[in-house]
Amino acid sequence: MLIGGGVVGILLIGLLIFLVVKGLGGDDEPAAGPGSSQGTGDGGPGNAAGQAEGVTQKLQSAGYQCSDLFNNESGAHRGCFKYEGSTQSDAVFQFTKDGSIISVQITTRDEENGNNAKVTFDGALQAIGNDAFGGSEVRKIQDAVATGQKSERVGTTWGEFRLSNDSTVSLAGRKSGEEAFKVPDVAWATTEAQLKAGLTAKGYTCKIVCEKKIGDFDRQTIYGFGGSSGGLRQVEMEIRAREDQAKAAWPATVTDAFGVLKAADSAKLKEFADKHTDGKATVAYVAGWRIEVTNRDNDDRWARSIRIKRETYYP
Repeated sequence: MLIGGGVVGILLIGLLIFLVVKGLGGDDEPAAGPGSSQGTGDGGPGNAAGQAEGVTQKLQSAGYQCSDLFNNESGAHRGCFKYEGSTQSDAVFQFTKDGSIISVQITTRDEENGNNAKVTFDGALQAIGNDAFGGSEVRKIQDAVATGQKSERVGTTWGEFRLSNDSTVSLAGRKSGEEAFKVPDVAWATTEAQLKAGLTAKGYTCKIVCEKKIGDFDRQTIYGFGGSSGGLRQVEMEIRAREDQAKAAWPATVTDAFGVLKAADSAKLKEFADKHTDGKATVAYVAGWRIEVTNRDNDDRWARSIRIKRETYYP
């Protein structure tokens, strides 16, 4: 996934990756999620025990920020994220009430240095795998990465994994005899047509995306697309402009988007976005959604974006 590029290009690439990952995962849908499948809501992790607690502590010590998509009486879906410079790493896992890890999805990428992605991937693999799979099984996966195969299935005593080893290194699998929990199927109450109508009333020009000019050459952009139910499944806000102009326009861009978007927990999402305006990239689960705050500032120009989307998870 490319962060910070043109909005249309990003979303088309995101859709392509979604279809490829779903295809690799086969036709089986994940098992029903535990209980109400509600997120903790505040962008932080909930309770954990056993393997899950130990893995969380290791990842946090390595600089990852962890949060729960849901965490209740049956189990949890936890994501630990580390976005520093050009290196981006997602270490996502599910665990039962006693902390036993039952599924894993690790993804690392670095657009500038593929070796950095592999080093970061190996750190996340060891943090999760040494506790959940065992050191000997971790070495099997490390050996598969070292061979340089672009795509491979790796069998271990814990379970079978799908390994992708290209510009992005990813590993996905679940414990033998276990089914992954189904992630929440969330959607905004706002449709794509309603988003465009609301932003048009605020002075945006809406075609494929909604844009408003900043100065003579720059723009602030808001975009969303929906699913078969009609409600938006993903929304993105982006600004690219000179620093002085962007600082003035960016808060209004976020306010304009949330002023049109309607959902039960939209206030929690906006609160999280408002707390992360320091230019540091961050990713978290908030109110059942995945929210990504990213930047590619360069010298005197800002390039900021906020993406809110439904979680995709196919271990």
